[in-house]
Order: sequence, then structure tokens, then C-alpha cells
Amino acid sequence: MKKLISIAVTSFLVLFASQVLAKQLLVLSGDKSQNSTKWKEEVLPEYPKSEVGKNLPAKIVVIQGDHFPDWLAQAMEEGRIGEIIGTPTFIIWDEGKKKELGRVEGYTEKPRFYSLLSEAMTAVDQGTHPGRREGSGGHAQEEGSGGDQRREGSGGAEMSQDIMDHMYKTPEEAKRASEMLGLGGEIHTHDSPDGTIYMPGPQM
Repeated sequence: MKKLISIAVTSFLVLFASQVLAKQLLVLSGDKSQNSTKWKEEVLPEYPKSEVGKNLPAKIVVIQGDHFPDWLAQAMEEGRIGEIIGTPTFIIWDEGKKKELGRVEGYTEKPRFYSLLSEAMTAVDQGTHPGRREGSGGHAQEEGSGGDQRREGSGGAEMSQDIMDHMYKTPEEAKRASEMLGLGGEIHTHDSPDGTIYMPGPQM
């Protein structure tokens, strides 16, 4: 009986460990991204020893310019990963099912990164998909001077309230949008293969 119990416990632990290790943190790092470099310098050395790092090992994927690795591009085309608009992007990845569970976008400072990642992991555990961006399946979209910022409403063209509809090439444009959206002129940035993206509101 004791032997059977021991075998059952061992099997459970092996299964549990494989389930835990099935999740990874894909760190999509731009080869010229200053914020990606900053994350590597401030977080990466200690990350494997951190509580979250022990359960969510990091795998760095370097994005060369606007070129994604073939497997990543295919995952985006098949809808297993949402659209990537800038680096660094941190994908909570299910290695078993080969799909995105959630994400954190951008990096400003170490405490905020750990806080956002913890929130994202909690959301994943609750069955939601934090930060997931559904895209058209292609590479990072071209950033223009506003893109699709207005939507048709009953009163004509109205400014979209979806913050992800507002991506700009200059801080002035982002600040104007921030003021129009009632965000007090506050803006933040993301690095993308085509350069810096300016967006209204605080860092997400």
C-alpha cells in the first residue's frame, strides 16, 4: 500500500511539475530597443531566482528589425499570438498548447514590471487573457499619424475611446489625443521595429 501511495504521489508531482513548466515568459526583445536593453540589465540577472521566475522561466526572442522568427510569425497568422506592436513585449506562453495566455507590454521600471506580470498571472489563473491584442495576423502594424482613431457613430465621426486606436509618430500628436480623451495630456511610449510609438495616457 505504501509503495502504491509513493508511486501515486511521485506521478502527481511529475505531472504538476510538467504543467508548471509548460508556461514560459517569451520576452520579445527588439535588437535596437532601449527599453528591451534596460529590462535585460535591470531584471534579467535576478529574474530566474525570483518567485515568478521559478514558475515562469524566461525565453528571450530577439526581433531583428521588422522580421519575426518563422515560428512566431506563424503563431500570429494562426491567431495563437496576438499582434505585436512594439518591444519589449512579454508573452505568457503555454508551451504545451503553443499559444498565448496573456501579456505585459512595454517596460519602464523593475517594480512596475513585476507588479504588472503578477497581475497578468493572476488573471491567467482566473481564466482571462490579460493584455491580449488580437491582430490581423501579420507583423507589427505600420504606425501612422493616428491610424484608425475615429469611428462612425449616430452623431457622425467620433473619436475612438479605445486607447489602442491611438498610436502616433510624434509626442505632440499623442498629447493632443490625450487631452481630447480626458487623460490630462499624459503620454507614454513603446519601441517598435519602425521606431518609437507615442500613445496617450499612462504606461500600460
